[in-house]
Amino acid sequence: MNYSLLNGTFTENYFTNRAFEYGDGIFETIIVRKNKIFFWQRHYQRLCEAMQALHLEKPAFFSADFLENKIWELARKNNFQDTFRIKINVWRESTGWYAPEQNQISWLLRLFPHTEKPLIKQKAIFFNKVPLVASQISPYKTCNALPYVLAGIEKNNCNADEVILLDCYQHIADALVSNIFWIRDNCLYTPMLACGGKKGVMREQVLEFCKQENIHVQEGCFGKEDILKAETIFTTNVAGIEVIARLENKTFSTAHLLIENLRNLLEP
Repeated sequence: MNYSLLNGTFTENYFTNRAFEYGDGIFETIIVRKNKIFFWQRHYQRLCEAMQALHLEKPAFFSADFLENKIWELARKNNFQDTFRIKINVWRESTGWYAPEQNQISWLLRLFPHTEKPLIKQKAIFFNKVPLVASQISPYKTCNALPYVLAGIEKNNCNADEVILLDCYQHIADALVSNIFWIRDNCLYTPMLACGGKKGVMREQVLEFCKQENIHVQEGCFGKEDILKAETIFTTNVAGIEVIARLENKTFSTAHLLIENLRNLLEP
């Protein structure tokens, strides 16, 4: 029998996997409102893209229809209805150290209650202690999210409501659990994914909406001075769109017609 010590107590067969050992996995979070899975096909597509980026082998049965059926089956089992949050974890099921011996997966589906987010974040700060780095996996939600964890600790320590992460060149990259946008002179600005931020499902919806409505958009590499010149700053994910009232020592408008129109995309 092989024993381990867990919090100083001997234990047998303590559960472990490569997601725990090496962060060798991905996850996807999704919102259900009024029994509608928002942007399900986009979420599933991003999940598959992330699996491909990590060289995880997708089983033939692991289709969008299969997972959607399992979501509703689990919702009935847990008496979840109307509004809730979905989390899908996928990790490499393999022996071996850093180099895995095979690429088959295990997966986990969980549901959680969901509380709607506030419309306004009163205080935001910059975080540059652990920069984001762009790579083939940076657009996806991997199990290694330490820059975001440490940014979240900084947010709490500073009594802030939002934190804006930077890349190694001090470019604006991402918000804590959302993508970051700002408006100036009737133009919408957002960091390009090459700055290391996440490929948000709602981010894609915003960009598509602006294209359809002929709203000028600039994706690029922007510094602190660029966002501080904004008229309005907001963050987006499928859980909601939130406006930032103050970043560092500067205040911003919290009302804009574009934001109201974008919020309509999240209506069931």
